[in-house]
Amino acid sequence: MSQALASFSADPYVLGTGLQVDQVRLEPITREALEASALWGETAALFPWESVPQWKTKDRKGFDISLWFGPELCGLCYASPRKSTICIKVILLEGKPDETHPLKGFVLALAMTAIGNYGRALGLETIEIEDPWQAAIPHYNAFGFNFDDEGRLVISLADA
Repeated sequence: MSQALASFSADPYVLGTGLQVDQVRLEPITREALEASALWGETAALFPWESVPQWKTKDRKGFDISLWFGPELCGLCYASPRKSTICIKVILLEGKPDETHPLKGFVLALAMTAIGNYGRALGLETIEIEDPWQAAIPHYNAFGFNFDDEGRLVISLADA
């Protein structure tokens, strides 16, 4: 995760926004993150984040990340290659629904950078978004994801 944070912090676009990159933290999903996500309110998607610790015990290659700006939780993500030797699947990805949180517009890029680094370390070739929300597809497309011939929303790790 530190490599993803270093890449993000050095990105000219990010630096040009004035974002205080020294306040950004990438950590595993902890009890603190789960408690913070429960405070996101009714507009949150309410994904089963509380199941992530259990999933991690069953899936040794599962990858979980919480995205923080100072003390504020701004996003969560869980991905896993499961039994694949080719693809890591993003199972859950959620940004804080508050339109004013400090990492608004950066959650996808931060999560994909971290997942991409992890996937490359495992020798995988693609990232797949499992069951993407229809409203989120344009955001994934803008990041470089496209539907393949099998109808999967994917990006090559060479491009991520």
